[in-house]
Amino acid sequence: MKARSKYYIDSHGNIKSLSISLIVLAAILITGCTQPLVFKYMSSKESGHFMFGKTPQRTFYETDPIDENIELKWSAETSGSQSNSSVVIYRDILFVTDLSGRIYGLNRETGKTFGYEKYPGAVSTAPVINGVRMFFVVNNINEKYSTFINYDLANGKVLIQSIITGSVQNELLKLENGILVLSDSGELIKYNLVGSQEWAVKTNVISRSSPASDGESVLFGNKNGELIAVSLSNGKIKYRNKISGGIEGGVCIDGENAYFGDNSGNIFSVRIADGIINWEFNTHKKILATPVYDNSKIIIGNLGGEIFCINKNDGKLIWHTLTGGVINTTPLLSQTFLIQPDYNKKVYFMDIQDGKIKRTIEFEGRMKLSPVWYDGVLYLGSDKGKISAYARTRN
Repeated sequence: MKARSKYYIDSHGNIKSLSISLIVLAAILITGCTQPLVFKYMSSKESGHFMFGKTPQRTFYETDPIDENIELKWSAETSGSQSNSSVVIYRDILFVTDLSGRIYGLNRETGKTFGYEKYPGAVSTAPVINGVRMFFVVNNINEKYSTFINYDLANGKVLIQSIITGSVQNELLKLENGILVLSDSGELIKYNLVGSQEWAVKTNVISRSSPASDGESVLFGNKNGELIAVSLSNGKIKYRNKISGGIEGGVCIDGENAYFGDNSGNIFSVRIADGIINWEFNTHKKILATPVYDNSKIIIGNLGGEIFCINKNDGKLIWHTLTGGVINTTPLLSQTFLIQPDYNKKVYFMDIQDGKIKRTIEFEGRMKLSPVWYDGVLYLGSDKGKISAYARTRN
């Protein structure tokens, strides 16, 4: 007897056969929770920090002047470690994913766990929150596909799921009218806010570069060193320009220009309209983090432990600091300090005027999460799933 099959719709709208084993796995995805995330009284219009980088442009800048005199408020641990992602926040709930397949909801004031969802795989990126819906991707164990999930936080259940070819380690992007997912295989998919696919485009090149958008186009790099721009309205490729030998750093956007680093240590300023390079600056070591910026400066770190502050207009060096560590995590920039995690178990508070380190916080594990500052509290993440919250020192 032949194995029974059912069918599903893939990311291109094609009908495909789904074996019984995959049906079972899909069922586990839906019912695998052990302490459900349910928030009955959530409103759809609360404030928060809803995705990695806060905005579609990937904005890691806070106007709040953060003081280095902050103290530990609480710490909590998840079952697995995190990737170089970040927490997201909705009202008084802090959400964090881990590589053991869990999504946790923590009380952001106390660190106490409200609940968690467990899936058979790894959740490598931050979730995206839209109202009472949470969107995330599970990279399934021993499978050549991942699963995009629309989760109802008010009722604690999966509303819709869609299979994506390959894994997803690029950060999701929340738009006004949808969610963008870039797979590691270079397929860009747009879902609407219900969780249904609107369009998809295959670029057929490995992409490990978290995308950014200006509202009209989405930009990302790939292994071949191409910068690709895709129209948000129809999913058509506007251009794919060969820029360098390879791009794995995330993209950020400010006005008419995009910024990103490459595998040779170059940081680029590029015009969004046509992909033409405005300027480039060579740091000489591979860049994996996303650049951060304010009105006049771009700041980026590399795997050699060096941090560079560059004039945003002309690409000239303002200052350079050697930490002696490994910089692979996107920092947080404020009016006063650059808050930079170091893979070598440290977080630096650096004066944005001259790059001098004013304070160093040391941890037991390697630093993983990009810092998030929200409502007077700084949230950090280190190895073995440790989440730490720091608040201003009381006078």
